[in-house]
Amino acid sequence: MYIERILRIFLLAFALSACDKKPVESVTLAVQPSTLSFDAAGGTKELTVTCGVRPLVTCTSDWIGIKEGDYASNTLSVRITASPNTDISTRTATLRIIGDKQNLTVAVTQDPRDVEISVSADSFPFTRFGGEAEFTVTSPGRPQVTSEADWCGVIVGESDSQNHTRVKLQVAANPTDQAQTGTVTVRNGADRITVRVSREAGGNIPVATAEGLTPQQVFDAMAPGWNLGNQMDAINNGVSGETVWGNPKCTQATMDGVKAAGFKAVRICVTWEGHIGPAPAHRLDEKWLSRVAEIVDYAEKAGLIAIVNTHHDESYWLDIAKAYDDAKRNEAVKNEIFCVWTQIAQRFADKGEWLILESFNEIQDGGWGWSDAFRKNPQAQYRVLNEWNQLFVDAVRSTGGQNATRWLGIPGYAASPAFTVAGLELPKDYTTGNRLMVAAHDYDPYNYTLSNPLVRQWGHTADADKRVSDRDEANLIAVFDNLKTAYVDKGIPVYLGEMGCSRHEAADIPYQRYYMEYFCKGAADRVLPMYLWDNGYRGTGSETHAYLDHATGQFVNDESRTLVGLIVKAVTEKDPAYTLESVYDSAP
Repeated sequence: MYIERILRIFLLAFALSACDKKPVESVTLAVQPSTLSFDAAGGTKELTVTCGVRPLVTCTSDWIGIKEGDYASNTLSVRITASPNTDISTRTATLRIIGDKQNLTVAVTQDPRDVEISVSADSFPFTRFGGEAEFTVTSPGRPQVTSEADWCGVIVGESDSQNHTRVKLQVAANPTDQAQTGTVTVRNGADRITVRVSREAGGNIPVATAEGLTPQQVFDAMAPGWNLGNQMDAINNGVSGETVWGNPKCTQATMDGVKAAGFKAVRICVTWEGHIGPAPAHRLDEKWLSRVAEIVDYAEKAGLIAIVNTHHDESYWLDIAKAYDDAKRNEAVKNEIFCVWTQIAQRFADKGEWLILESFNEIQDGGWGWSDAFRKNPQAQYRVLNEWNQLFVDAVRSTGGQNATRWLGIPGYAASPAFTVAGLELPKDYTTGNRLMVAAHDYDPYNYTLSNPLVRQWGHTADADKRVSDRDEANLIAVFDNLKTAYVDKGIPVYLGEMGCSRHEAADIPYQRYYMEYFCKGAADRVLPMYLWDNGYRGTGSETHAYLDHATGQFVNDESRTLVGLIVKAVTEKDPAYTLESVYDSAP
């Protein structure tokens, strides 16, 4: 048949080009009907073509059949047959009609086969930790998918050419002691299918046998420590990123350098904002979590104690100012805390006790303890932070493994020593021996260590008009003594997760050296491990805290080497003649 049609095309062309033949009376090419449509079952339909010569009817779609009838009186009858459509999408074809120096096309469509809505699976059980699962919906149109369980979220993907739509379920970790069931409804027009979801009971965290921590054990293990600051906690446009505040990427050399400098521990500050999925499950971005894990591995390989926390998140989803007097908002934050920390803890469940998890950084309402709301009723915000800290402990301990007995850092309000003593209630733990540590920060006096402009000098030998107070040393030691009385003397470990001093001009460097040594010796005498804040910012002035290069681990200059040396000396020097009084007497 195909060869016959090709031959006819050539004969037609030859006839039209023969000059010695009498011209055929012109007849306009026409076709009825101008379009064809078939239902899914297919079948045959008639097509009538009018033409001055016998036309040629072709189609390249293999589901179309063509059978021509007799050509008479400039008319050709053609039977067009469509095979059954087994696909669930509409299909189209084009008939091409070639006549006397003319051609036409006829569009052919065929309905998809009738499809009842279906799903690839209709039941999904989840563990107490929640998680993700996917199923496929097959339907004639894009389905609507809704969850009737407030702990199960749905994400509906795009539909493909086969009318398959991928649906992702995201289930939150379960903080309650009740198993739960729920439904997800898939709709397409009037049709619907119910998908069942369930999650195991949480709560009922078993008590793990563990030797209690002593302040001396904690001090010996982690003092002195160093902060990888403004690195994984850097953030821009609501998304945290390792290099967005100018620091280079952390490497194995970074942690090796920290160890070589004399530090025993590193606090890896992490902001998770921008890498947390939507409610209710708040799934963490795997790429970001894996990068945090990679840096933790650097610390492990270097032989360092490591702390991982949630850092600048207090400016975003951990906003206590919007939660302490809004019960609904607070419940949403608590769910996110539980989900986020469950996932972090699961990722590190096999790490030994050298890894410490710290709940928060400096939770406060933006006023650092000076807002009207806080001063009028500090207990309202203390209460919420205590709830949050308990949720953190519950989430970590519930994941089991090494997390059942891992050391956990618990900060008070704004990580302020004074507000911590005033308002912190240590969470209930689930170990036979205490495994909780109080975390505080201390930059006393702020005007000398952080403010802009900086007070130039510090200590009893400083010029009266260039220091904060004539009681600089006594004020600092009073902070340490308050922490010691409240916690250390009761066997509860405390660590100063941040301390340090912005870099001063060369003329005032002797006072900075004195401050750093006096601070660390005073803290060490009271068994308070201290972590030097290092944000990588070089130069002098407010918020310049560069000591080690964040990529190479090398000292940024000779002065940074000297200052770190004084910190290490204050912690490690065993000479009985080396006392806080001897440091005091050596003031510039």
